[in-house]
Amino acid sequence: MYKPRRRQTSDRISLVSETPERTTVMAGSSLSSTAASEQSKTATAATPWLMPVAAFVVLLGAVWLSLYAAYVLLPFLRPGSVVIADAKFDTLVKGAMFGPQDRNRVMVFGHSKLLSALRPRELDAAVGPGFRSYNLGLPGEVHFLPILEAALSAGNVPTHLLLTIPWDDKREAAGFADVVRDDNALASTLFPFRNLPRDTALFVVQNRNRLSDAVRDVEIQRSAMLNDRGWYFIKSQSHYPGDRLPDDYALPADHPARAEIRVIPEKSVARARLEQLARQYRFQILLVPLFFRAGEAAPLPPADNAKLTTISDHPLIRVLGPDYFTYPPALFADPQHMNPAGAQVYTADLAKLLRDSGAFD
Repeated sequence: MYKPRRRQTSDRISLVSETPERTTVMAGSSLSSTAASEQSKTATAATPWLMPVAAFVVLLGAVWLSLYAAYVLLPFLRPGSVVIADAKFDTLVKGAMFGPQDRNRVMVFGHSKLLSALRPRELDAAVGPGFRSYNLGLPGEVHFLPILEAALSAGNVPTHLLLTIPWDDKREAAGFADVVRDDNALASTLFPFRNLPRDTALFVVQNRNRLSDAVRDVEIQRSAMLNDRGWYFIKSQSHYPGDRLPDDYALPADHPARAEIRVIPEKSVARARLEQLARQYRFQILLVPLFFRAGEAAPLPPADNAKLTTISDHPLIRVLGPDYFTYPPALFADPQHMNPAGAQVYTADLAKLLRDSGAFD
């Protein structure tokens, strides 16, 4: 490469002559070539990490889409509790739940204990004409606002909400920082299929000799739950003959002398939202008893059965009956959930409580 020799006089003088002019052009070209070469080297140096990163992003996207497609298209691989909850969210509350002949349109909320205990068709028949109810209990879930809002968004507006568990006591809505700190919620949002490999392996191992029958069983149980308007017998957790606990069944964690008094928070974000919806859609709210196994908690005085307390007028929120019922172990399929016979008894008791209250006259 041509490089001017600064010590020579002719070189210095020739800067204003024709010869230096050509030299300047050559020097400029050399500098341009050098800059271009350096840019090319920089681009070349960047290529080794850009290409692998781009390939990783594409591969990650392909894997994510594949797993998500499998999660959506193969719902029978999910745990039973997820299948039931998804069916209630995606099908039950999005269909036409009530008709013009239904004077009392009732939604009942709770967790898996309610799921196994309330039979809406029998409740309707026991309360009387014009009464139509749905069991919207969700397995492993105490927050009822999401499924209520899903039902309202679909045009299913109740006249009465029955709550077997009160709202929570959180006074501030979850912010972005709370979501980020909640590892389980964040993982569920970003990777809803995160348990799919494990669930697939369990499904195959447990049903290796009857895969097609197992797939049909899941759909049959899902359809039966929808047909029963949300009631579902949790048979998979029953390990005793006849799906009933022994008469002397007890657990070390039981407190037969302690009453489990229901606590109803006066203020919370959930209560404020519920009251807003109640005013907007003009429905009433009743807190009704759930139940405990005899020996799990102390029985309440009979006088509590007729209790009717108003805790709000606008909207109307009332507490009806005792904090809970107690039933013998024979009506339970496992320590927490009722068998079909227990569900009939609880449904009948709740129907009597509703009739006697006059709330649906």
